[in-house]
Amino acid sequence: MRVVIIGGGFGGIRAALNLANKPGFEVSLISKLPYFEYTAALYRFATGRSQNEAAIPLDDFFVNDRNIKLIQDEIVDIDNDARVVTGRSGEPYHYDALIFAIGSVVNYFGIAGLSELSYSVRTVNDALALKKHLHDDLVAGHATERNYVVVGGGATGVELAGEFTSYLKKVRRQHGIKTKFNVDLIEASPGLLSSLPTSFTDRINRRLKRLGVKMYFNTAVKAEDAAAIQLPRGSIKSHTVVWSAGLTNNPFFDKYPNLFTTGKGDKVAVNEYLEALPGIYIVGDSAATQYSGLAQTAISDANFVTSNLKRQLRHQTKVAYQPKHPIYAIPAGHRWAAVLWGKMRFYGYSGWALRRLADLRLYITFLPIKKALTIWRSGSETDEVCATCQQ
Repeated sequence: MRVVIIGGGFGGIRAALNLANKPGFEVSLISKLPYFEYTAALYRFATGRSQNEAAIPLDDFFVNDRNIKLIQDEIVDIDNDARVVTGRSGEPYHYDALIFAIGSVVNYFGIAGLSELSYSVRTVNDALALKKHLHDDLVAGHATERNYVVVGGGATGVELAGEFTSYLKKVRRQHGIKTKFNVDLIEASPGLLSSLPTSFTDRINRRLKRLGVKMYFNTAVKAEDAAAIQLPRGSIKSHTVVWSAGLTNNPFFDKYPNLFTTGKGDKVAVNEYLEALPGIYIVGDSAATQYSGLAQTAISDANFVTSNLKRQLRHQTKVAYQPKHPIYAIPAGHRWAAVLWGKMRFYGYSGWALRRLADLRLYITFLPIKKALTIWRSGSETDEVCATCQQ
């Protein structure tokens, strides 16, 4: 069976690994990038930690897998009648089963100025640009205080706001700078992490307040310019704005309304086997499933789809999809995290330790153990933009 997997993220890599060295499968994993971006580590990379944890070469995942072909290309066209997708390179890739794991993209909702002036942490390059900007802006010798604004009270916004205060203090200390700074967090809904219990998110809220983060709820951003961010009533001075308030589905699917039906959040409708059409599977962020948008869901989806492909090859009946309830681990500042695991809750250092152990477990399930340990340890290493900060 020729299986073409599009996307080198959690879902794509997990699907390929599940089919590695399995008789009867010929697998092509097609990715725009030669490396895997661990999005959960990007906020750490943006605030002074190692890139090695955030960007892992795809070759490292498939050292001993002979039936996996890694291809760096971007799929720009699909002809399902001919069972072929075409890359930007012009190369055709024929399939018997096609798995889309292409994730989501940043959505600015048409708000004036955001796409041109704000930063994000959706990719490794985004995180690097933000880290360089934070450093350069603070060490430029401004006489007045600096204001750093994070827009979006989801997991990424909380992670960034929590790290900003300690990171900016460190940069200021390393360079002997006395410039004051403020960190603001703006959220359009009534509170942080609106899909989670308020008794859980209240602890995160209190933690951010202790770190000095000022929060604005029920506040939607109207526009951004070079000096301020415009709100429904008034404005906030903003020398740096980081946008983490919106994602939308990959625009590839909108090009083919005859193949893909999209609904809420522009996600693709799928059947009980995660198929958009027979033989075309959607996993992870792009699928209209209950917990879509989380790395755990992408991995679970990949496990489900590849299990059914194996059953199909053995001429067995496929099973129906059951969403898997995720574990939530939300870091908020140095060595502090809140973890919601079923009915259990952990806060502070114990939550942070659980989060780091979860990272390690993930690396070990994806990579050879020696490589996994090396990458995991790199999460504690400094990787700065100047020699003075490498301490």
